[in-house]
Amino acid sequence: MPQPPKPLDPGRSNRDWFGAELRHWRRQRGLTQDQLGASVHVSGDLIAKIEKAVRACTPEPAEALDAVLETGGVLSRALVRVLAEADNHTADADSAASTSQNDGPPPPDAAILGAADGDEVRVPCRTADGRIIIVTMPRRVLLRGGAAGAAFLAMGDASGRTRPPHSTAFAPETHPVQHLRQLRRTLVDCDNLLGPGRVIETVRDHIRMIKQLRQNMDGADRRALLQVQAEYAEFCGWLYQDAGDYDAARYWTDRALDWAHADGRREPVAYVMIRKAQLAAERRDPVETADLSLAAQHLAPPRSRFAAMSTLSTAHSHALQGDGVACHRAYDTVFGLMDHLTGDTPHRRGTWMDAPHVQAQRAHCLSLLGEHQAAAEGFTRAISALPPTYRRDRGFVLSQAAIAHARADEPEQAAHKGIQALPIAAETGSARIFGQLSALDADLRRSRTSVPEVIEFREALDSVVLHQT
Repeated sequence: MPQPPKPLDPGRSNRDWFGAELRHWRRQRGLTQDQLGASVHVSGDLIAKIEKAVRACTPEPAEALDAVLETGGVLSRALVRVLAEADNHTADADSAASTSQNDGPPPPDAAILGAADGDEVRVPCRTADGRIIIVTMPRRVLLRGGAAGAAFLAMGDASGRTRPPHSTAFAPETHPVQHLRQLRRTLVDCDNLLGPGRVIETVRDHIRMIKQLRQNMDGADRRALLQVQAEYAEFCGWLYQDAGDYDAARYWTDRALDWAHADGRREPVAYVMIRKAQLAAERRDPVETADLSLAAQHLAPPRSRFAAMSTLSTAHSHALQGDGVACHRAYDTVFGLMDHLTGDTPHRRGTWMDAPHVQAQRAHCLSLLGEHQAAAEGFTRAISALPPTYRRDRGFVLSQAAIAHARADEPEQAAHKGIQALPIAAETGSARIFGQLSALDADLRRSRTSVPEVIEFREALDSVVLHQT
């Protein structure tokens, strides 16, 4: 006869403690396992397995559970201990295996990706704020090339036969929404390190794949995929913006807005409206920037990150129109909102809106208003506060700082920061950085051409541009 399952013992392991904590919060909120699962797009069976410590939770569901259960982040913080404990067990198991087997090296996926339960692997990923987290993904998805593998699993089997319409291609515990969001965050990090050219086609492939997945889903699953499709489209718009293709950037941002509207919630629409305002600001269109920012403010929840972002875009529109008083007043509002945010944005949208970003944007507005010395100082403070993983962003802020120094009649500092930004522009292919460096070159060419640092910068720029072409 099969043995009955062991009773849940929170003291046995961190995973057991996590399960007990999840059960406690679920019961406190009066939810069944099925109701809670539906709220975070997983099955009630998976919730039961996590509560019984049969399955481990992963970071994305933990964040969603915290939000639904209003725990104040208890589960996400507890998950750090669960993953650390699992890492220790994995390391011990790997060590034992290496001393007891002499059949050659382990398979590449096991050696590189680490062990996991069953048909899954645990993958280290670096988040936008520099932390390293472990995410769980189906082994077949990862080894078939990320989203391409997901599409294979969703659309057909090994023989090439297409699954019937409206069938669920994924097991409930490997719902595509969670994995697609994990993949998107990894692509965001790749973009910041390697630039848009290395990522755009992959993101477009993901969007095509999500459209296919939606054909085989119904109800809440299909709606959740539409949300993710909007998130990917917005990201695609950003990639084209950084690549300097503003027509494509507008196209994909407009698609993101269409799909966000279809989702029926205000917050995703507010976020895409903010992105459209940013795109208008970069095109130096003050009226469009102001109108889009105002529309986003009406949609954004009070005292939210979205409210701060939309106000930031409003400040930019004032700077474009030369209204320094209104611009500074808007930044006072932004700083007040940043000090009292009521919570993070859903699915980490807009987490780039942090103190260094606000400092850099304020410095840019000061530069637009002709306050170049103050702008240069603001850019320098922002650069020192940027996380190391924000590499492309660092290059862009360096190039902005260089222009501010040049226009403040500080050619040596301008050339020095331009030289720092140049290799980042070359390695990421960011048209935005190259555009700033081209403007810097024009500023320096009009004066101070005999300064040694300026000569060095201009020669380095010529060399990089010739190599790029």
